[in-house]
Amino acid sequence: QALTSISRTSSSLPMSNLRHPTFQISNNPFNIRFSTIILNKFFGSIIKLIPRFWNIWFNIGVLVGIITFFFGIGIMILASWKLLIAIFGLFGSNSSFETKNISPNIVKRSFEENNVKYDINENDHQVFIPVAGHALAAAKENLGIRSTGIFLYILYPGAFVEFNLNELKELEAIKQLRIICAGVWHNAVLFLFGTFLLNAGILTMFMGNTAWRLVDDLGVSVVSVESDTALSAYLRPSMLITKLDDFDLSESSLDSWNDYLLQNENLYIESAGFCASKQNSTSLDCCDISVDHPYGNAIDNITSCFKRIDENYSQKLELTCLPTVPILVNIDVQRCLSDADCSSASPICVLPYTPKGYPKPLRIYFKDAPWVQENDDQEKLVLYLGELADVWEIVQVSILQPRWSWIPTWIPISIELTLRYTISFSLALGVLNILPAFKLDGHYALNAILLLVSGVDCDLDDSVYTSSIKHIRRKRFGKGIIFFVTGLVGWVVLGTLFFSLFANYNK
Repeated sequence: QALTSISRTSSSLPMSNLRHPTFQISNNPFNIRFSTIILNKFFGSIIKLIPRFWNIWFNIGVLVGIITFFFGIGIMILASWKLLIAIFGLFGSNSSFETKNISPNIVKRSFEENNVKYDINENDHQVFIPVAGHALAAAKENLGIRSTGIFLYILYPGAFVEFNLNELKELEAIKQLRIICAGVWHNAVLFLFGTFLLNAGILTMFMGNTAWRLVDDLGVSVVSVESDTALSAYLRPSMLITKLDDFDLSESSLDSWNDYLLQNENLYIESAGFCASKQNSTSLDCCDISVDHPYGNAIDNITSCFKRIDENYSQKLELTCLPTVPILVNIDVQRCLSDADCSSASPICVLPYTPKGYPKPLRIYFKDAPWVQENDDQEKLVLYLGELADVWEIVQVSILQPRWSWIPTWIPISIELTLRYTISFSLALGVLNILPAFKLDGHYALNAILLLVSGVDCDLDDSVYTSSIKHIRRKRFGKGIIFFVTGLVGWVVLGTLFFSLFANYNK
């Protein structure tokens, strides 16, 4: 379910002369729309199957819609306030305002269709709203459906149902709300269903029994590696990453991957040191780590800084420079807790040393894809020097590994991302569309709520003359809310754009 659109056109032709074609395709600037009347009877037949269920279903929708109606207004007020604080913080000197993580994002859901291919009477307003929920609710309340269809507005796809606005206004207030709130109600259902699919692991379990296999008890499978990076020469799609340093990824592998690379300060604990020989130590230039030399100041790049971990040196920090590859890029290197555990000449037990705040060396243990001929199921090792968060950005991983070489690695993660975006947009668009602002469903919901409470149609859309003072006051009250919320929406959209532009300019 997507955009809401209201279109108004005029003609001297009576309504009886209107004929909507079976299929219609309109190709207007930035908007391609396909509509049909084929599904009109389908929605009516579904309603007739279990009418009592639909009555309860859409009554729940009214409750959810009204709650979301007021909740959405509160969200907009809060977003407006936070945006105001952010802008003051951006331009204020020595401001104590907190400006981080303030980015109210609003996705526009409504637009105006100006070029309809057929004519209607000037008072015959057409409403285009998300297809499934509104169409079923309209069919239940015997409101005639003109057509349903899909559209592409710029790059945003959506679906709509079209019916007569005047006929909607003639219904009782509760029936109007059932139709109007059906959109946000079905957005909420889609959000809950999608969230259940993700959190219950149903989607992952299904795909893990098809062309992919679950590897969450082994590690994470490589989906892609950014080209032109050092890691792309070693890590390839479908390889299995089993460990980061001594941190095993076999339990909750995806969470472990994210946590280790993004919260390393809390998780970096080496289970044991590495055996080396003191005879191989060189000058301490590699331990001269600073802002100008984050990886040390050694002339060559074959040595790294290490610290001794023998118990005799536990009270003081003793640094030494040793060859990197034989120690950190050696899958068979001897591990130790003290010098006595090592069998090498002039043994010392060491760990990589990096001052706090500087890049740590990261050992990435991996295995080849199952179909690789020379695959002997032995772990291999690559050493990465740099920010750990960069690895998280460069390497995309999943807990699903293809069973065969011709199976794409990106399909599972793309399906999951699509579902996550659908969930997010369904919730955001549902809340946005029920706001009492011009051209949104909330505009008509407010009119129906006022009618339900007062018993008088405030007619917020049309300029019908009335001498009733109570009617005039209610109408002013309703329009005041619409202007206020519309202003909030405009402020958040334009203010966020303004804030983003100036925040990036000042970087």
